[in-house]
Parts: sequence; C-alpha cells; structure tokens
Amino acid sequence: MEKPAHILVATDLSSHAGKAEARAAMLAQALGMAKLTLLHMLPPLPLQPLRALFERTPLETEQVLVNAAQAELAARARRLGEKYRIEVTSVVRVGRVHLGIVAHADEVNADLVVVGGYGAHLVRELFLGATAEKVLRSSTRTMLIVKQEPLSPYKRLLVPVDFSPSSSRALDWGMAIAADAEIDVAHVYEAPYESTLRYASVEDKAVEDYRTLARHQAQDAMGAFLKHRRPAGTDFQRHILHGHPAAAIRDLTETVQPDLIVMGKHGQSEIEKLLLGSVTQHVLSETRCDMLVAMES
Repeated sequence: MEKPAHILVATDLSSHAGKAEARAAMLAQALGMAKLTLLHMLPPLPLQPLRALFERTPLETEQVLVNAAQAELAARARRLGEKYRIEVTSVVRVGRVHLGIVAHADEVNADLVVVGGYGAHLVRELFLGATAEKVLRSSTRTMLIVKQEPLSPYKRLLVPVDFSPSSSRALDWGMAIAADAEIDVAHVYEAPYESTLRYASVEDKAVEDYRTLARHQAQDAMGAFLKHRRPAGTDFQRHILHGHPAAAIRDLTETVQPDLIVMGKHGQSEIEKLLLGSVTQHVLSETRCDMLVAMES
C-alpha cells in the first residue's frame, strides 16, 4: 500500500490529547507528508444557563468558546509545525464529538485518524464509552489510538493476525508507517471442539495429537501469509500461540513490550463485524501501548 498522505488528529486540547498531536506530527515528518490537520470538536453546551453568567446571548457565548478554542488550537498547530517542520492546519467545529470527527475525516478524505486513548474527562468516559471507541465503531478510516508519550519513532510492532483480509491490511499499515521497526506477527489458534473431546473423555494423547495438528496447520498458514512480504534478508518474529485470542495477545504484549499493536477492525467472523471485533475491542481496552486499527480498503 502507499504511505498515508493526510493525517487528521482529533484533540480535546487536554494533555492526553497532546500525546496524540505529537505522535501524529512525528509520523507526518517521518513519512514526508504534505498535510496534518488538528481538529477540535466543541460539544453542544447548555448555553441558556451560561447566558446569565456571561451576560451574552447563547450564540455570542458559543462564539466566545469557539474563538478561544481556535486560538489555542492555532497555537498548538504553530508549535508542531515549527518543531517538526511540517504544514499543520487547525479546524474547530461544534457538534457531537465522535460524529463530528467521523464526518470531518470523510470530508477531507483523511488516510489516518489519530486520537488520544484518554480525554479530558476520564471518569466520564469510563462510564459513557471513550471517544476513541465511539469513533472506531462509526468510522471506516484507519485509526491510531495514542496512549503513550511519543519519545521516539515506533521501534517494535506487534501484529496479531487471523489470516483474513483485515489482518493483511493491518500488516500492510504497520510496514507503511514503521518500515524500520522490528515486527512481531502473532497468530492465536484454537483447536475446534477440543473442550468437547475432553468432556467426552477422549484420551489425552488423542486430544494432544489433535492440537498438534491444529498448530501445524497454523504454522503453514502463517508461512503462506508472510511469504513475499519483505525484501530478502529480512523477516518477521513469528508467534504461534494456543488459547483465547484476546487473553493470549494481552499476555504476549507483556512479554514482547511493543510500542504499537496493529490489528484489523474485523476478523473472519461475521459476529465480530457486528460487535466491532471482540478481540480488537478487548486488546484496545486491556493493553497500555498505542494501537492502530486498520480498515479494509
């Protein structure tokens, strides 16, 4: 795939969002991008009670808030542009936050949407659902969720795969944005009906042989999946794991310590397409590193 050309960063102007802004600028610089856009969505406010406080009409009060946000956002854009030597534009919109982010990303045809893993109102988001997850559910754009301070370019990626087109797209994205990083590719397999066989008192050796066969099939599938994906002389770190995918990926993350996890939004299951991708959702909520969720083209 081609390298992304336009990054849209959604920011709530919090310190957490500052991490996302810096990471996006770092990526834009590394990829030689022509454009980086900062977007701030000002949520609709109960303006009538504020009228008495500010002695202004609701529209005047809203304009005051928009002007303040524009000034702060422009200052951030200027600092990023000077530090990373890239073109940064800023946009302020009023509306529901996650819907506004999705709409603006479509409007400007952003290749990558970057958001912070936590916002300015962490407690509220824990109860109502984080903006990042809401955008992820609604958008068809590849998203990067930034949780860590961006101290350096991504050096180690973990790409869990199930050999679906979505996984293939995820690996392509990982290689596009971090071509020099070490990439661990992991597949978690489950031997179908293994628990049923144990419940039926099938001999342990027969069950182990059955699991071994499933592992060999997974290894063969991994080899075919990765064939011809890198120039001669380079390779991926491969991990074939047995167990529940979400739990196994979480445990592997603790061992490998990647800077970034790259996954597809959906797996092979039709049910996962309805539920965002249960494995993707679990990994997003249960790991501490940044996460890129790739969409199929």
